[in-house]
Amino acid sequence: MQQLKLYHWQGITLQGESCDGHQLGVCRQDIELQLLTDSIIPYHIKTKRNHTLKGWSRKTLIVFFQQLESMLNAGLTLAVCLELLMSHPPSPVWRIIIELLLKKIVSGEKLSQALAQWPQIFPPTVSALIRAGEFTGHLPDSCLQVVRVLKQQQVLHDELVAALRYPCITLFFLIITTCGLLVFVLPEFALMYQSLNAPLPRFTQLVIQLAHSFNTVLPYLFLIGVIFLLVARYIDPKYPEWQLARHRCVRHIPLLGELWQHRHLSLLFSTLSSTQHSGLTLLDGLHLVTNIFSSPLWKQRIEEIYRRLHTGEKLSAAMAHYSEYPPLSLLLVRSAEETGQLEKTFSQLATWYSQQASVLSRRLTQRIEPIMLGLSGGLVGCIVIAMYLPIFYLGEALG
Repeated sequence: MQQLKLYHWQGITLQGESCDGHQLGVCRQDIELQLLTDSIIPYHIKTKRNHTLKGWSRKTLIVFFQQLESMLNAGLTLAVCLELLMSHPPSPVWRIIIELLLKKIVSGEKLSQALAQWPQIFPPTVSALIRAGEFTGHLPDSCLQVVRVLKQQQVLHDELVAALRYPCITLFFLIITTCGLLVFVLPEFALMYQSLNAPLPRFTQLVIQLAHSFNTVLPYLFLIGVIFLLVARYIDPKYPEWQLARHRCVRHIPLLGELWQHRHLSLLFSTLSSTQHSGLTLLDGLHLVTNIFSSPLWKQRIEEIYRRLHTGEKLSAAMAHYSEYPPLSLLLVRSAEETGQLEKTFSQLATWYSQQASVLSRRLTQRIEPIMLGLSGGLVGCIVIAMYLPIFYLGEALG
């Protein structure tokens, strides 16, 4: 998905009047084409902000659709709702986005069509749920479903970040501390003991040799790290097979792979529950789900299930072909197909896997904390002992 940028433009209408405004697009040519379509000849286009809008805040979207749902339930029209929201935006950039939405609505476009033009800001799930509400005539209910889905995604994201924050911070300071001791402190101690002709214990000699080897290979390690980051940033997205293999490996990592699986299952079933509630068919809901997963593994699995449903298979039978779906989900989905209560079952499964993801997040933190503490304490302790152990032999050297 291409990055979206905010542009400020100045132009002339066909009647010769000067005008200016803002527009969203992926490049300058895209903005020019949009303005020419609106019968405006641009003569100056400039990027307003240096940052892109690809990773727009999910919390901002939640507040936006909560307010929109309340106003629509109060009987206000969509255009009036957007005008009121534009008067009190959370940021100047968001005000411009609402203004652009309002222009599209006033020109006759539907809200779902306007949102679908900017998938970098409004995920495909949002536009699809809004489209279902427009189709059924229950737009406020669809806004409420959007809020529920976005909140579910936000909770899962926050839990995963909270589970990995402490281990990552501990690992970072462990690497910094170890490198500082090996590169700057330990060589100075070695020179001091060498000038005193003090005998070095075997353990200290071994640590000094390791420090010398580390200082020799450190530039190469740095170069390898930079190359790895460049490959991960620019080359990795161009090779879906490599991404697929990498995600399959993550799937089999103890505890972390299970957490990753439950997180995606919760997102899958919560989205299907929302699409069922909004009036979309199961096929349309699965087609929507393929657009919300960033993982190529889960995207591939949903696409394969979608094709199997097209051939006449039931959802439970199609899911049974893949190990990503636990027996519990297969059993409940099979029962729901018999009773015709897919929406209720999807909601129950989403709640269950969300709770399990929370439990696994806490368990992951509890498992990693003692490992990281032991590793950091062991490494730093070994280096400190190696530095001060020769002090006990200084008396013999001086005598």
